[in-house]
Amino acid sequence: MRTLHPRARVIEAFRRTYGAKPEFLVRAPGRVNLIGEHIDYNGGHVLPMAIDFGIWIALRPRPDDQVHVMSLDFEDSDVFILSDLEKGEPGWIEYLKGVAWALQASGRRLCGWEGTIAGNVPIGAGLSSSAALEIATM
Repeated sequence: MRTLHPRARVIEAFRRTYGAKPEFLVRAPGRVNLIGEHIDYNGGHVLPMAIDFGIWIALRPRPDDQVHVMSLDFEDSDVFILSDLEKGEPGWIEYLKGVAWALQASGRRLCGWEGTIAGNVPIGAGLSSSAALEIATM
């Protein structure tokens, strides 16, 4: 059986979960550093390059400040409240909460949303799957 592309997976899962078509579909690519791995945050020079693998999110806004999200890759779902962010156990949802915290700290007003997430960036392979998740969330 052929595995669906992450784009198709998130759309199909969104329709199945929420009974409607998503209002937004976003994608952020993974990346590889051709030179300079791990020196960028120390002020060194890097040469990053986007790759074909990425993270997809199908979503729609909510009228409240709750975020309801399902990770198809981790076969897990979670909920958090934007006005009451709390650090939890390490895991994929903490990246979304971190993005929300940073945006709110910079003065952005956020609304809740519900969505599904999937990707094809190999996790733990140094291809910035967590960064792609954060950028797609942003």
